[in-house]
Amino acid sequence: MKTKIFLTAFLALVAMCLPNFASAGLPEAVNYLKSQPQDAWITMALAAAGETNVLVDHLSSITESSYPTTDYAKAILALAAAGKNPTTFGEIDYVAKLKKYYNEDQMGDVVYLNDDIWSILALASIHQIDSKEAVTAKEFLLKNQNGDGGWSYLVGGLSDSNDTAAAIMALTETGVSASDPVIVKALDYLRFLQNADGGFPYNPAWGSDSDSSSDAWVISAIYKLGQNPAEWDKSGNNPLTHLQSLQDEDGGFWWIKPDPADPEKWNSKSDTSKVIIALAGKSYPVDYYEIPKPAAKLTVDKNTFNFGESVVIKVEYFNDNDQTWLPLAGAAVQGLPENYTTNEAGQASTTLPSGDYNLSATKEGFVTSEQVKISVLAPAPAPAPAPGGSIIFTTPTYCQSVEYDVWQNTCADNWQYRNVLTVAPANCTLTAEQENQRKRTCVALEEVNNESAELKPEVLGVKIASSSAEQLDKVAAEAGSIINGQMDNFIITGTASTVKLGAGERAGVLNSYKSSFGKAPRTQAEWEDVIRISNNQLPLVTNSAAGEKAKLEFKKVYQREAEIENFNDQTAINLMAYGLRPDKRDLNLERAGIRVFAGIYEHLPVSALDWDTVRAIAYSGVGL
Repeated sequence: MKTKIFLTAFLALVAMCLPNFASAGLPEAVNYLKSQPQDAWITMALAAAGETNVLVDHLSSITESSYPTTDYAKAILALAAAGKNPTTFGEIDYVAKLKKYYNEDQMGDVVYLNDDIWSILALASIHQIDSKEAVTAKEFLLKNQNGDGGWSYLVGGLSDSNDTAAAIMALTETGVSASDPVIVKALDYLRFLQNADGGFPYNPAWGSDSDSSSDAWVISAIYKLGQNPAEWDKSGNNPLTHLQSLQDEDGGFWWIKPDPADPEKWNSKSDTSKVIIALAGKSYPVDYYEIPKPAAKLTVDKNTFNFGESVVIKVEYFNDNDQTWLPLAGAAVQGLPENYTTNEAGQASTTLPSGDYNLSATKEGFVTSEQVKISVLAPAPAPAPAPGGSIIFTTPTYCQSVEYDVWQNTCADNWQYRNVLTVAPANCTLTAEQENQRKRTCVALEEVNNESAELKPEVLGVKIASSSAEQLDKVAAEAGSIINGQMDNFIITGTASTVKLGAGERAGVLNSYKSSFGKAPRTQAEWEDVIRISNNQLPLVTNSAAGEKAKLEFKKVYQREAEIENFNDQTAINLMAYGLRPDKRDLNLERAGIRVFAGIYEHLPVSALDWDTVRAIAYSGVGL
């Protein structure tokens, strides 16, 4: 940071010492650009010239060309120059879109180098120069410097002045100094290209005429290095004097000097925007924008709790795109005796010893929430001595059953935790064993490839069974036993048709139901659907949102849209949407499904939807 501050101050001093012609013709060029159809380059140019209220509406959406990586990079650079947030200004998050073109070796198309250059500059403009995308693009750029010191827009292509200058600016942003051999060689290449008129050609193989675009790129690169382009003298001329010679009466800059003897020779003023950036003493990025971190908010439904009462903590973040608060998963809740992390619904729940607690939520990339104070009351005092002087001691009411959430996809002090969802009876105290079941040693991703690794007891479904009239009657009777209180706890006891699953998998069925419908089952009809899911049958009531979410997961796994008329595809969608349990499990298929899941999502299955996706991979029959 100190280096960047020093460089900025140094460049300002250099700019003050430049001859007046560095900005000569700039006002006329600005007026010319304002009359042209606006694009990202013009936005950067007007911002570089110090214009205020620069038009940016044209950047609210992007029509991808054959070079989508540079399309998004230019938009990010233009919005940063105009002081706008590129993650929220457009119809989509341009930064996230740009990063989708990262492929672990470089950015964008492996054939091109310019998409790596512009990705670096775009990420630098939003202070993400240390991101994996920028670091990878830098390494790719360094590996592909040509022997003459320059760069081409193509891997292995002939060097040219424009891409060499842009590469110099990109590498300078990554911390490569002006004295580094990489930059020294690149400058030697540019000096070799410089013509006697002081200007630069694009590529001698394409023609030797100096042009305004090449002049502008090289001038901006010279400024980036803290040098003065007026000192790049060649036969009494320099890049600035040559560039000024190409300005037309309307303020625009011709690409090459018009030839009166050949008025039909192609010429254009389309690169006037780059010229303005150079004449303004600017380089790329033209300016920088600090993307604000979204704020986190922690809430509880009340501030005072009885001893043994479950405390449900909710953490959300503010989404600028649609101005709403959304659940924040993976947030660490501070101020509790143990480590808790929010689940996919942005919640964590626990029972606490009596006392006062100051709670807050933190997560990397988010502003820490404000503190919320809660109090847990002390247990009720023991009763007074009974007649005769004896004292009757009371003991805590320990929980008979506990329903846990899924394991969280984070580790703290080498422990992996899960929250408590429900307890019975209400306000009971967890036993030491029940508390210990809340945590386990962290499971490494590599364990997925271990055939002996522990499998969760909730993995699923082969084919989707149909319900006969007799089965419907049995389902209704079993659900009735739950509603009428004839069964104490579905998870612990199970019904006649679900006892085969085991308590862990019955808990998983409830998690799948909650994931699908956003609520716990309460009515007769809802419990009937839980029993159907337990028995590899579709629920009678379906949820279109769950189905749409399943289609998105299908596309992520299989890299194509689901064909609903295809039996296997529809089976996969149903498994992902509702978590149907199989009649017969195959642990080998399930292990293979977990390996495939981990390879795609880069983490072990954690949520109900994760496990339902594993089941779809294992049992649907859809080929990968």
